[in-house]
Amino acid sequence: MSAAGALRGAAGNPTLGVVTICFNEQADLPGFLDHLLPWVDEIVIVDDGSTDRTAEIARSAGPHVRFLANPRAPGEFFSHQRNKGIAAARSDWLLHMDVDERVPPALAREIRAALPDAGKDGYRYRRLNHFLHRPMRGGGWQDWNLVHLARRDKLRFGGMFHESCELDAPEARVGQLAERMLHFNEADFEKRLRKSAQYLEETVSRVEARARPVTALDILARPAVEFLRKFLLKAGFRDGTPGLIAAIHAATAVFRAHAVVWDRQNAIPRSALEAEVARQWQRETGAAGEKAAGSG
Repeated sequence: MSAAGALRGAAGNPTLGVVTICFNEQADLPGFLDHLLPWVDEIVIVDDGSTDRTAEIARSAGPHVRFLANPRAPGEFFSHQRNKGIAAARSDWLLHMDVDERVPPALAREIRAALPDAGKDGYRYRRLNHFLHRPMRGGGWQDWNLVHLARRDKLRFGGMFHESCELDAPEARVGQLAERMLHFNEADFEKRLRKSAQYLEETVSRVEARARPVTALDILARPAVEFLRKFLLKAGFRDGTPGLIAAIHAATAVFRAHAVVWDRQNAIPRSALEAEVARQWQRETGAAGEKAAGSG
């Protein structure tokens, strides 16, 4: 038996499934499936309406992979997709992953060893996040430490795009894994920009939740504070130029959100501009009429 095969649950041990959500993941999906299939009991993929070869790749991966074509309905977010995957899964424990994540062998062994502990309902683990395909040691990337491994009936997700974990268990029943998950993130900065635009509304909602006017000081100072927090306080400088790019990118995301909210709060409708043009033409035609009448 291979080392990977030896990790699969033995008879009587808890079964382990992986749940992921995806959209147009033909580039990352083969590697995702190949490194999991030898040692997990099932993989559930909830697809958001992919138009590339994602469905073909998943459906040809074998009986341990379940592909659910279930695009989000209006008002649904990534958390809804993850919960659909939980509902469809059958394993005792579920590991919630993104398609651009990979489990290194040491983490796989630690996960399998942790599952039989009857005193635990979930486990936190950390990520080694990558940015522009470089491992990031600072900038806040190192802070991620969430419960994404839990008993199937204990964990649900909430929130919009950056989902929150809702574990139905006391803190004493939550363990901490030592090994890190590898998170590759986007392949290039252009894709990062497109994803940031998708996530903008989530940041906007947090700004609007303050329920106060956005000022020029907010627009100037809050992005600056975010840059300093990421680059200095969170030691983004340790990652060199990628750390600098990431900190500036985070700051611009804060700027865009505050600019959007300011615009919503101070919006001038197009109809007002059209009305002003109409008034100008009314004055012009009125003046021309008076001039014509006077010359007559």
